[in-house]
Amino acid sequence: MIRVKDNYNLSIREVKKITNKKESIKHWCDDNCKIKAYESMFSMDGVDQPLRYVKFAKRNKNGDRSQVLIVTTAVDISVKILYTIMKARWNIENRVFNNLKNNANLNHCFVHGGNAVEAVLYLMFIASNLFQLFKVRRLKNHIPIQKELVRLLLKGLYFSQRCDDYILDTG
Repeated sequence: MIRVKDNYNLSIREVKKITNKKESIKHWCDDNCKIKAYESMFSMDGVDQPLRYVKFAKRNKNGDRSQVLIVTTAVDISVKILYTIMKARWNIENRVFNNLKNNANLNHCFVHGGNAVEAVLYLMFIASNLFQLFKVRRLKNHIPIQKELVRLLLKGLYFSQRCDDYILDTG
């Protein structure tokens, strides 16, 4: 399932026009908004099987409207299940990736390829966890300002290079 955002593909433009003229196939309420689902089947050059185009039109209680358009090869899944899957993916996008961008400083990954990106993410998670561990272990009862926190971290790194026992000391 992919979310359709742009009209660059001629097939997508055509199926959008067709679907916009159709009646909705299903209505329901979810999280204080009314949802109408519209769908069409179409084919695309280079794709062996027919594709399913689904449009979800949402209307909130305050009157705001929005729509989400998806394309999928799953023709046997109900539109309500597709909507649930789409919401779950959207939740991952908003929570996980947004958290990585804002809190782990992962604005742009300068490596390409699955293994390289995975390695960078693991390094960032390890660094974040080590930083959290440092704060919990070394800074007992106060929350210092950022400058002091960095100073204490550098001091800890300096001592860890000079004394092997310091690394294993948990006291």
